[in-house]
Amino acid sequence: MSNDDLTLSNIFGKFIDDEIMDIETFKLIYDFVSLDNFRQGEYEGNMFVIRKINTNHIQLEDEVATENTSIPIVYTYRKEKFLSLLQSYQPSS
Repeated sequence: MSNDDLTLSNIFGKFIDDEIMDIETFKLIYDFVSLDNFRQGEYEGNMFVIRKINTNHIQLEDEVATENTSIPIVYTYRKEKFLSLLQSYQPSS
């Protein structure tokens, strides 16, 4: 695993810990990302913002970590990868 892959994995794990409180939140985020009808937009969570750049690319920004910086740290995922990672953390109903 490369350092970039490790960083993406760590930030995604932090995103899961901070944002996915229950199955309803999981479903809201999953639907927002997966539905092609939402081509662009933002989902504002407790600590993270998910941005749909287009139907195939998702950006994840840790709002708290970048609060005091002039340039935010943004992680970009292909939609399929983001959904795959999200499914691996799906909470039980």
